[in-house]
Amino acid sequence: MYEQWKQSGVKFVGIGLLAKKDACQAFVQRYHLSFPNGYDGDAKVAKLYGFTYQPYWAVIDKDGQLLTAGYGPANEEALVTAVKKVTGR
Repeated sequence: MYEQWKQSGVKFVGIGLLAKKDACQAFVQRYHLSFPNGYDGDAKVAKLYGFTYQPYWAVIDKDGQLLTAGYGPANEEALVTAVKKVTGR
């Protein structure tokens, strides 16, 4: 989805919450994630949006409002619906 939507202005960002930064980096490499990924070692982002478990996915609008979220692998249909809502497409 990242490759499909990146030209539309939608940003995909991974936030790692694993115990150590190197474990998050290994996850990104293992699954060949091509979108930007960061590490939330102090859990500031997790606390802000209520992430308590991984994998957790969320669609957040440009104003920082949480539109939809879920646990586990992201449901492609739910993501497409939320991205269309954000982009007005």
